[in-house]
Amino acid sequence: MSESERIRSFLTAVRRRLLLRAALETAGFGTAALALALLALAATAASVGPAGFWPPVTAIALAVLVLGALAAGVARPARALRDDRAAARRAGVLVPALASDLLSSVELRAPEAAVRVDPTTSAATISPSLLRAFHADVARALEPIDPRRLVPLRPATLALWAFVAAVGLFVASVSLSPALVLGLHTLVHRPSLFEGAVVSSAPLVGDLRVTYQYPAYTGLPPRTVDGSTGDLVAVKGTRVRLEARPLRSARRALLLLGEGGERGEVPVFLEGGALVAELTLNDSGVYRFWLQPTLGRAVREGVGHRLAAEADAAPRVEIKGPADKLELETARPIEVGYDASDDFGLGLVELVFRVGVGPEQRLPLRDAHGARAAQGRTLWDPSTAGPVAGERIGYRIEARDRDDVTGAKVGSSRTLTVVIQNPRESIEDRLERQREVLEKFLGDLGDRLEPSPGGSPAPPNGVDSSAARVATLARVHESEETHLALLGRLLDDDRREGTLGKVLRTTLAGVADRLERALRDETQALATARGNPTAAAVAKLDKLARGHVAELERDVLLLDDLVGRQRLEDLANLGKELTDAHQRLEDLLNRYKATKDESLRRQLEREARDLRARIADLAQKIATLKQRNDVPEEWRNLPDLKAVAERARKLDDLLERGNTDDLSKALSDLGEDLRGLRQMLDENLGGFDGERFPQENRAVADLMKKVGDIEGDERALEKETQSLAEKQEAEIAKRTRGQLEDILKRENDKLEKLRQRLAVVESGDPESALAENVERARESAKQVARLLAERDLAEAKDEAERAASSLDRAMEHLQENAAGDPRRAKRRPGEAERAQKTTEAVGDARGLAQEIAEDLDKLLPRPSETMSPAEREQARQQGERQGSIGDRTDETAGEAARQLGKMPGLEKAEGELRGAAKRMKQAAEMLRSSESKSAAIAERDAADRLGKLRDSMQERSMGTGRQKRDPVRIPGADESAAPRAWRQELLDAMKEKAPERFRDDVRRYYEELVK
Repeated sequence: MSESERIRSFLTAVRRRLLLRAALETAGFGTAALALALLALAATAASVGPAGFWPPVTAIALAVLVLGALAAGVARPARALRDDRAAARRAGVLVPALASDLLSSVELRAPEAAVRVDPTTSAATISPSLLRAFHADVARALEPIDPRRLVPLRPATLALWAFVAAVGLFVASVSLSPALVLGLHTLVHRPSLFEGAVVSSAPLVGDLRVTYQYPAYTGLPPRTVDGSTGDLVAVKGTRVRLEARPLRSARRALLLLGEGGERGEVPVFLEGGALVAELTLNDSGVYRFWLQPTLGRAVREGVGHRLAAEADAAPRVEIKGPADKLELETARPIEVGYDASDDFGLGLVELVFRVGVGPEQRLPLRDAHGARAAQGRTLWDPSTAGPVAGERIGYRIEARDRDDVTGAKVGSSRTLTVVIQNPRESIEDRLERQREVLEKFLGDLGDRLEPSPGGSPAPPNGVDSSAARVATLARVHESEETHLALLGRLLDDDRREGTLGKVLRTTLAGVADRLERALRDETQALATARGNPTAAAVAKLDKLARGHVAELERDVLLLDDLVGRQRLEDLANLGKELTDAHQRLEDLLNRYKATKDESLRRQLEREARDLRARIADLAQKIATLKQRNDVPEEWRNLPDLKAVAERARKLDDLLERGNTDDLSKALSDLGEDLRGLRQMLDENLGGFDGERFPQENRAVADLMKKVGDIEGDERALEKETQSLAEKQEAEIAKRTRGQLEDILKRENDKLEKLRQRLAVVESGDPESALAENVERARESAKQVARLLAERDLAEAKDEAERAASSLDRAMEHLQENAAGDPRRAKRRPGEAERAQKTTEAVGDARGLAQEIAEDLDKLLPRPSETMSPAEREQARQQGERQGSIGDRTDETAGEAARQLGKMPGLEKAEGELRGAAKRMKQAAEMLRSSESKSAAIAERDAADRLGKLRDSMQERSMGTGRQKRDPVRIPGADESAAPRAWRQELLDAMKEKAPERFRDDVRRYYEELVK
């Protein structure tokens, strides 16, 4: 390397060290200054808010600061040290002794220069050798000088510490102050319309008007609210039109959605000086008005308005059944009740059931077509699900709403279960056990009439024959006692299983009691004759034995007739089941022809298989009956089922081919055969009953005729009374039409307050009288709401009065508790406060209920005022006729007591007739008071009671066969049960105090009345 290059290398190293030190100082001090500036800006932004900063301006200011620092700290030194001459000057400052030589060495660096004399100026130039010598001297002088020592980096350390301190302060401040974080975010965040607007403490708009356009499925009409606060509350999917008057000038307006406007904006139009916005309520939240004036910054409301999109709740469904878990001996129709309601309207209501672990099956019950509530009952036959013997069947009610915004929702009731035993095995087992008892008693009767050969050993010589006679009777007596024990076990098993039915059980128990008394008398006579077999003792024993034989003959014949009747009843019931199954097949086929639903076709196949199985079962029973001696020969004239079975078999082929017309015709022909078969089986049973139980049948038939005549007269009168009631209701509606809507709105507001007060009542123990009365008041309030919606003001008034009465008793209970223990408040001050609040709530609720009742009473005209003189005379005449029918019913009840009082299964006939007569007399009094609607209800109740009694007598049998297919009703919910108002009055009366020792008896009596 030449001396000139060595000098250049030194100068380059010096220049680099100087530039590095300048860069480090600029970076350290500049970053520290930037961090402190950011802290100051963040603090200012946090206090001023987003509206005071615009991110581009902030970014430009920071960029200018950074660029200025770079220019001052890096670019300027780099410019100053841009070449070797500038570097030599800077190095000369650092090494003053070599300053001139360094600058000269850079300026005299041209090695090709030669020393010559310029002829024009006579000046001499430096020779190359001298220049090389000069460079060598400068290079030798620079050798001991280290550029790193000459330009140390220690001054940059202060900049580094400034950087560390500033960054540490920045991090600590941001970590400890959320406000600074918000301020930093504000510096880099472009403010939204919400953030950039000035918050107004004064209202921006006034005269708000809100119009709700509800979803079509709700069935609600549009609703307009004037003078609204701006809160928007409606079901999800509602279209809302918001109109307001701006309180300050604006050239642009918006609705900002969300707490911070984060959910977007809704455009607001200026129409005739008013602000108009439209939006759909799909989510809950808040919104604010935002106005842009002609000049100046935008302004927004400080407090938002509520947006509440209420979700359409799933329907509420309750199911009513005979029992939560029902066990049946045979498949029978089950009465299923339901009560469904929805906020905005119900759609399809279905019965859903599952056999075992099989798939769910659905049975449509009704389409409510948007009704808010739907109640009803249906008879559901579990046998339609296919073979169900021994299976657990779960069933429930499902209801769908009509929500087409978020999708239809399904409400489901709790699940009830039914278990069906094997009915045929149960019937056969019961009849076999009865047949066994009959055979044993027949053997005993034979032994008594003619002792079996070898039954007792011949007496030895010298022994009196009287002793042998006593021994023979003793042996037969012991055998009969053993056989009577078989009958006793049969009855004991029935008390646990309930398979015989009340009528047959009563009859068999009578046989057992009579034979037991005869055996007991005979036991005493045998004990006397064994100890002293005199002629007198044996004569007494023979006399008892003859009476015993007569009783045993009657009981054996009765048992034989009972077995025969049950056999024929079983066949008749199978015939009825076949016609019922055929009817279901026809209904299914009609539905399948209309819908072509594949699930209906599969159900048709199941039903057809079940029908064939029942026909085969009936054929087997007929063949067995013909071979046995359970019924006399004349009642064994039974049909041949080969042709019927063949017709049923052809149904499968037609179903496979899918020809519905041929299938319909074949099903119709099969129905004719099955109806003829059923008629033949019923005639067999009727003829057998008429011959073997003539006295009983005549008495029942005579009473049935009288009850039927009375029922017919009562129903005819009920139709007349109902017609009069409708005229009276129409007149009431006419008189109240003009003011009805306003009154209903006012009463509904009061009713809502009543329900709110009842909801906050703390009744404590759910079994207490307070809890019971409050719950009854809540139920009455619910009924008032339903009746007001149906415009049934009279019933609504009665329900309101019942609510007030229930709350009166609740108040009495609270007062009794307070008076009974005055020291309780001292022990528990908090309890005293709760009791005081409960008392106030009950008192307020009672006042509201009474006020509603009084309002409705004032609105309703007196019954006599709504009838013309001719109609009042008609009601009076109907009352006289009703009284006459009631007297006839009382007379028939007396005859029933004399003729049927002790007949098994008809012990309650008198009570039913007396109850119907009482309702008739109540109806007569109501008619005389011109209360035609209440009278019609009482008349219908009386007629239904008579109809129920007539049906029970018609279906009456000594066995349980005819009851096998009777529907299993909901306890206390059948149509002939007392009306709700009447039951309520009875329950209210039951609350009255009775002597302590009679209290349980009185309660049971009232409970029996309302069944």
